[in-house]
Amino acid sequence: MNDTESQYAIYRTLAEGTNVNSETLLATDYLNHFNEALMLAELLGDMPDMLDDFASWKPKAYQDHFRDSGIADRKLAVDAYDFSPPQYKLPFEATVDQLTLEITDLQDGLTPEGGNSDINISAEELSIKCGVVRLLIDRAGGIINGQTGSEDIYETQSTPDLGDSPAVTGETIDQGDIDALFD
Repeated sequence: MNDTESQYAIYRTLAEGTNVNSETLLATDYLNHFNEALMLAELLGDMPDMLDDFASWKPKAYQDHFRDSGIADRKLAVDAYDFSPPQYKLPFEATVDQLTLEITDLQDGLTPEGGNSDINISAEELSIKCGVVRLLIDRAGGIINGQTGSEDIYETQSTPDLGDSPAVTGETIDQGDIDALFD
């Protein structure tokens, strides 16, 4: 057994009965950071005065989130992250990167021009963009809980029908892909 495998075994044991998943060595508490941004974005349709709060949201790396957290298992979450197996950690990090991109793109797209308080997109467009963010949060949660992508973690979700969009298939998407959702 090499050192990495040995550390993985140790952290699996330490994670038993904690908020850190003992298989993936990841914790769903990190998703609260993204759920906060999503909640603020979803409120904007009815409460455009929340735009400044949403615009001030900043991405935070996994380990930084836990270092700044008050949860009981924060040290374990920080330390175990380095030993999360690649079959979980790599898709998790890719999903978090895409999630961060979607939220920051939404922030940029909502910023009113000329300092007025009007939101620049329709309620339907905002709902679709929030749906994409929710799908990515759900994907990240699935990975944290041991799903590596072959499972259909979306079949029970109540979100907009995005068909074979990259947000559902796991591909990296760009602004053109997002725009295509509205065609």
